[in-house]
Amino acid sequence: MSLEPTACEDVIVDLKAFERRLTEVIACLQPSTTRWRIVLIIVSVCVAAGAGQWLTDPYTRIIPLSQSLSNHPFFIIATLLLVIIFLLGVHKRVIAASIITTRTREVLCDFNMSCDDTGKLILKPRPTNVT
Repeated sequence: MSLEPTACEDVIVDLKAFERRLTEVIACLQPSTTRWRIVLIIVSVCVAAGAGQWLTDPYTRIIPLSQSLSNHPFFIIATLLLVIIFLLGVHKRVIAASIITTRTREVLCDFNMSCDDTGKLILKPRPTNVT
């Protein structure tokens, strides 16, 4: 018996290393993703609350738009903050882990494999040749 690993064992070791690295990357993204989701939810709720106050103000229909908006700085600041965080790409950071898993699934499909949302590899059964 030789001490050298066979080609099949090399492939298994490589797949396990790839799976460990993929799960590590996805797990590393989760805290950041959760924080950005919280920030996005808070800012969205602030915009909705500010819009509700602005729309229910009885003077909104009477005074000009610019003056009406200046009477509601909370709505303006929350809206500007929401626009800024979208321009900075927070919406991509919120779904970063799912982007990585989706792209990984597309690549693994060529090798008759897939992965779950945590990065664990899923081996699919071999396709049968139906002629």
